[in-house]
Amino acid sequence: MKKIIILLAIMSMFLMGLVYAASLTLVSTTWGQDGFVNVTLGTTACTNYCGNATEYVTLYATCSDTANSSISLVYNITNSSTTDDSTNFNWGYANFTFGDDLILEDSAVCSVTGITTGVGDADAVLLAATTVNIDRTTPSAPTTTQASQSVLKAGNVITYTVTGTDTTKCRIAFLTSKSPRATGSNTFAMVHSGDTCKYTIPSITVGDGVYSMFGWAGDGTNASFSAPLDIEVDNIASNTQPLEDGLQVGIGEAIGEKVKDDQLVTIAIIVIIVLLIWRAGKGKKG
Repeated sequence: MKKIIILLAIMSMFLMGLVYAASLTLVSTTWGQDGFVNVTLGTTACTNYCGNATEYVTLYATCSDTANSSISLVYNITNSSTTDDSTNFNWGYANFTFGDDLILEDSAVCSVTGITTGVGDADAVLLAATTVNIDRTTPSAPTTTQASQSVLKAGNVITYTVTGTDTTKCRIAFLTSKSPRATGSNTFAMVHSGDTCKYTIPSITVGDGVYSMFGWAGDGTNASFSAPLDIEVDNIASNTQPLEDGLQVGIGEAIGEKVKDDQLVTIAIIVIIVLLIWRAGKGKKG
């Protein structure tokens, strides 16, 4: 009898060793600064001891529209006890706070994957890719040292200063009102690099005129505008009237040359005719 009890105990221990890691579900799909990220283990029907066979929970993230474009370790949670502990694995969750120690920029298309590993490196359970909205900051408003009332010409470079760690893209707008917007006519993408955003005035795209110029900084979830700056755009080499006048002068000169040439030809023909008549009369006299 004792042998049977011992055998059953050994079998129970063996079967416990085969218990796989709990399934992993990422409940929180919006991560804000110092916000609570909810990760659950096991099934929704599980109320306790759902993760007692789980030793590690590891999350990874890749955000295609930010500097975090490659897969990087986000969080690694370790179950240090087979009983209820600070990570609460045994109670069915492995939650954490999204703090400054996790370097992820704002993104609306961040993909998070994960893996749970069973005690004693039992078979792992994967978390399918889940789209997460990282929304921890609002970009600081762009600023520029460009002087008010500046006259901008083709080739001039406009530079705005931004906070690179909370900015993923920039735009510039040349508007006839003080109401800023980042899309539509006379709004253009700027080149963003680090803490600067630049735009080179093209020769024709922005027509001559007086505008309110705005800079715009976005992070995929939030955006900020600069203060309006009154500027003038004078990017066309010359207006149309001098061009037309020059064309008319050129045409007039060409016509004058043609008339002059025609007159010379006419005179030459008359001279030839006179010579022929003179020679013919001289021959008759002879």
